[in-house]
Amino acid sequence: MSFANPRNTVENWEAGRRRPMPDFPLQKHLAELKTALDADPTSVEVAQRYWTALGSFAGHDVRSGGYLLEAFRACAIASNLGAVALARAYQELSARSGEKPNPQLFDATLLSALQNSLPQLTGHDRAPVEWLLASLK
Repeated sequence: MSFANPRNTVENWEAGRRRPMPDFPLQKHLAELKTALDADPTSVEVAQRYWTALGSFAGHDVRSGGYLLEAFRACAIASNLGAVALARAYQELSARSGEKPNPQLFDATLLSALQNSLPQLTGHDRAPVEWLLASLK
């Protein structure tokens, strides 16, 4: 089967017969949330909905540091609320799975945004961001 030939697709692979693609509502829902996140990457609300959906995907929690940054990175760069949301999500992930923040996933722009958010944060908002920055050292 040649993938260069557009007739050789999943829909047409059995002797040219067209078969309907199966319906995967969970994947569709997650894809819709990802599309919404891509359309508005600085929305903490949309990022939280995407993150929550990853936590209950087909009865499994598939969340990881990579997905966390996919969901919250732009939020954290755009606002202090986003920085807090990212840090709290990482605390939750770490407590649940034992996965610690991976410094290799944090670029200079994100680290700068997290550090710059600290002076404007107090109390229960400041603590998770301090925890995250300390975990990255």
